[in-house]
Amino acid sequence: HAKRMMSLDNAFDANDVAEFVGRVRRFLNLPADVEVALTAEDKIDGLSLSLRYEDGVLKQAATRGDGTVGEDVTANVAYISDIPQHLNGDVPAIFEIRGEVYMAKADFAALNAEQETKGGKIFANPRNAAAGSLRQKDAKVTASRPLRFLAHGWGEVNALPADTQAGVLAAIAAWGVPVSPLLVRVDGALGALEHYTAIEHQRADLPYDIDGVVYKVDRLDWQDRLGFVAKAPRWAIAHKFPAERAETT
Repeated sequence: HAKRMMSLDNAFDANDVAEFVGRVRRFLNLPADVEVALTAEDKIDGLSLSLRYEDGVLKQAATRGDGTVGEDVTANVAYISDIPQHLNGDVPAIFEIRGEVYMAKADFAALNAEQETKGGKIFANPRNAAAGSLRQKDAKVTASRPLRFLAHGWGEVNALPADTQAGVLAAIAAWGVPVSPLLVRVDGALGALEHYTAIEHQRADLPYDIDGVVYKVDRLDWQDRLGFVAKAPRWAIAHKFPAERAETT
């Protein structure tokens, strides 16, 4: 569903999101007067990364790879200031934070300018630059690259600090790991679409590249009941932006 080409017609977009909320409502057999709260956040165009913390200490960092086996980049992330080696506060014994490594647009432009001066590789876009920088065999190269990180979820945990998506992300932020400043909790399809429009208007001015908005059912007990179909969660959907258009000289 997330791969479907999104129409430029706002009515189609609205129907698409309303269909998602409707499916959730039908699956959970919710009464008409019960609102479906969602989280809505910008979908950053970066490189997926999992951070495994044990007793608040970072033990392993790995890329998603093929979804089953990824690359161990623990030594490399030691040089990413957004990723703490120790979490603050009362953290569960095992907590795997998932998010995206990215390069800000201004940092990407500066890196390419430097590479051009040195006769080095010119990167096609910030995502490629971030991926190439994180996956260096020599961590000193990673250290010289301006990489950032935003958390958007979690994997293996032995306990959760809250019973909602928004609550867990707030806890992750309190522990010292950045989450998107555009993450909000909204009510139903209308609230989701309003935030989509707000993010789309800010898109060009954001310091990093995004390609849409992700909605997730906020209540974790509802997420558990909804489960997955194939490998995709029934409780989340990506609302992609139309392709950017611009005039050039």
